[in-house]
Amino acid sequence: MDGTGTWKGWIGYGTGPGGKDHLPPDVRAEVERRETERRERQGRLLCEVHVQVYEHDAVPGVAFPAGSTLDVESDSSDIASAVARARDALAEWR
Repeated sequence: MDGTGTWKGWIGYGTGPGGKDHLPPDVRAEVERRETERRERQGRLLCEVHVQVYEHDAVPGVAFPAGSTLDVESDSSDIASAVARARDALAEWR
């Protein structure tokens, strides 16, 4: 939060024991409210796109965790579309 009371930036907290326990109740409630809003804006998880980067190589992959909308039986064009979205997001990452 900046000096005017406006939230700026991004902070992540672990989901395990102690993740947000150190926060005062009002701050914890605000963080949880914002997390809920973000999840609602994002919608359902389609899949996970992973790239392992090595000194001399990169290995891409797609994973379908429990509850994801896509799976190994999904239409390959739907999976390719999700991978393209990941590529575009990564191109904007800084």
